[in-house]
Amino acid sequence: MKTIENTYKSPEKHFTVTKKDINTKNELHLNILYNEIENFVSNIISDNFYFTYPIPRLYKLQLFKNASLNDQLLIKSKIIKFNNSELQLLISVINHNHLEENPICNAVFKFNLITSISNAS
Repeated sequence: MKTIENTYKSPEKHFTVTKKDINTKNELHLNILYNEIENFVSNIISDNFYFTYPIPRLYKLQLFKNASLNDQLLIKSKIIKFNNSELQLLISVINHNHLEENPICNAVFKFNLITSISNAS
């Protein structure tokens, strides 16, 4: 008998820093980095109707270093908490060319689940 293995691949997004994304120090504008992260999170959950508010709520943001012109960034997600009331996603942004280095930033987003709202009423 064959066993079917069900594997899940965490969503990823590649993003290259271009001239229009940098400031005078050749560093990525933080608002552009945040918009990329927020859009990535929104795309992950946009098809899921179990959330009361599908708009990402930033819970925690840690900036470790700046990205520079022509850096190829990799945005990855990981579920860090999932229960009847909420989902928390950890988003990590790393330099794709230097995967062994520390991340550029980490962000945690929270989403309330519909079941927690219906139980409260």
